[in-house]
Amino acid sequence: MKSWKFGLVVLTASSALLASCGTQSSQDNVLDVELPLKTTSIAPYETDVPVQAGAMESLFKVNSNGKVEPLLAESYKQVSPQKLEMTIRDNVSFQNGDKLTGEKVKQSLDYALKHGDLVKATLPIQSISADGQKVTIETSEPYPELASELASPFAAIFDTSAKGDVDVQPVGTGPYQIKDYQRSQKIELSRFDDYWQGKPQLEGVNITYQEDGNTRVSHLQSGKADLITNVPVTSVDALEKDDKTKISSVPGYRTQMLIYNHDSKKMTKDVREALDLIIDRESIAKEISKGYAKPATGPFNDTLDFVEEKPVQKQDIAQAKQLIEAAGYSKDKPLKIQLVTYEGRPELPKIAQVLQSDAQKANIDIEIRNVDDIEGYLADRSQWDATMYSFGTIPRGDAGYFFNQAYHPDGAINKGDYHNQNVTAMINRLNQTVDKKEREQLSNEIVNEVQKDVPESYITYNDTIDGLNRNVSNFKATPEGIYLIDYKVGLKDAD
Repeated sequence: MKSWKFGLVVLTASSALLASCGTQSSQDNVLDVELPLKTTSIAPYETDVPVQAGAMESLFKVNSNGKVEPLLAESYKQVSPQKLEMTIRDNVSFQNGDKLTGEKVKQSLDYALKHGDLVKATLPIQSISADGQKVTIETSEPYPELASELASPFAAIFDTSAKGDVDVQPVGTGPYQIKDYQRSQKIELSRFDDYWQGKPQLEGVNITYQEDGNTRVSHLQSGKADLITNVPVTSVDALEKDDKTKISSVPGYRTQMLIYNHDSKKMTKDVREALDLIIDRESIAKEISKGYAKPATGPFNDTLDFVEEKPVQKQDIAQAKQLIEAAGYSKDKPLKIQLVTYEGRPELPKIAQVLQSDAQKANIDIEIRNVDDIEGYLADRSQWDATMYSFGTIPRGDAGYFFNQAYHPDGAINKGDYHNQNVTAMINRLNQTVDKKEREQLSNEIVNEVQKDVPESYITYNDTIDGLNRNVSNFKATPEGIYLIDYKVGLKDAD
């Protein structure tokens, strides 16, 4: 498996929008947004910020049901496992007035493949050809999920011939155009009156960065912000009770999990099964996530129609204890393991503490280590036995994205070095399967085969939770947490 199979880890960065196509005429119709993560570049192949902000659009988009559908592409056909043909919409212009053509799409993708490490690592594109509005992409290996990956915000289309620095002022096709960007501080975008789906409701949007969740909530309540993302679950009740604010939430595609280190001699299958039995998924969803999560039964949220419904694994301390005793451990000689967690997802350390408490009842002594650089720490598997982790397992509607990252030997989030030759062969077969129903059936078969090994324990599916002032209209949180501002979002009391 080549490095491009690592896939994209969709990062939630930040963005902004501001006034109309010219000079902003009034602050009354400008949306103030606060996002948690800073960016040092807003080139679309470096961050999802431009798509969040409504400045950029991709060839495809994931709908609310998790299905990939054409956006800038009007139609498409997967001719073979290595060839995708598309027809680009004929009525779309960039924000500088230039028409979107097949050649412009080719130039954008070629530029992103050359300059964007994430795009280069994800899309195994061998060649792109354009003829009018027709675009043909051929991959170096069978890759039938190409349309799904082209829905990634990192593959958003921009005008490579536009004036200015693409890191500071990329030109896209979205309803708002970037007016000013101050690195790691704020972005301003203005309305693009000639947007192809209709005139945007707002004159613009200002987006600033605020990493602290409680501060974002305070700014929303004070009116400093109109919209915030990643609302801490502990603040949801207060925002719902406030007559000036409200919550928009939706079942999300992010799964909280416990990943086991298969290089650790301690983490035998019996031990992994025991830890899986110790997890009280229903209690964690209710008490830690305050009901804004549901117990997980596998890697993918079973609200997706192709995912087989399964019963939730119940906590069974007694059975876990039997497995641990059979492995040679006891109350006097408990199993001692290192569990890593991190604050980036505030619920993960809390889940780790609950596991630590419950594991003691099964003669497992868990030492929790909270680290800042989780990715860097996990790279050295001699330091840990298990780790808390949170991942958007199906951000673009296709299970192959997660399988190639988590279960394949070369996968980017195969942190525990999981290997199963049969599973690898099944994934390779999926990578060459074009038919949608066949892919979905094989995806469920892979999940069932993997779960026999218990390489990971899936804990909860977490909701996407956004907070907004009550005068914000036509806004809904989306499962993947990427699509934030579109041309329909407005302010009710704006002039």
